[in-house]
Amino acid sequence: MICPYCKETIEDGATTCRYCGAAPHLDPADRINSASIITDEISALVGPNSHYYLQNFSKFSQTGIEKFCPTWNWSAFCFSFIWMLYRKMYVPAVITFVIFCLPGINIILHVVVGVVGNYLYYRHVQAKILEIRQNQTPQRFYPTLHAVGGIHLWVIWVAIIFSIILVLLIALLFASIIAIIGKYGGMQI
Repeated sequence: MICPYCKETIEDGATTCRYCGAAPHLDPADRINSASIITDEISALVGPNSHYYLQNFSKFSQTGIEKFCPTWNWSAFCFSFIWMLYRKMYVPAVITFVIFCLPGINIILHVVVGVVGNYLYYRHVQAKILEIRQNQTPQRFYPTLHAVGGIHLWVIWVAIIFSIILVLLIALLFASIIAIIGKYGGMQI
């Protein structure tokens, strides 16, 4: 028998894969999480790139028990704070922004968010789906998932405009420094 998760050969009738620890008899679509959240609900809430997130979310419950496992998210690594705002994770975005203000922490935080970003988003998606499930009627459930979830496109434009302003300010600073050095560089003290 071939494990459907790691593709290694295992014994027929095995309850768990000896290579990855997964329970091969469970359908991956049924193993997204223990709260019986289905992939359609996750896709409706996540919006763009839901296929990528469904693949990564399934890794957190691969063994039948929900737990953290490291994954990599390039967007979370490169644009940590912006990625969190884009994916509507406001509290982690604020915490990340505050931590970014500490000197010497930036690269460490980028790596950490790159590794745990998918899990943070997984927990966020779970909580939102369960909250909406409690507060909405079945007729309003999927429309509410679409409305509450998805992404903020405005975050991309704000980030681009902020980056342009930052580059212009840095260029102005260097031009001012060069002008001062040029003006006073020839003076003897």
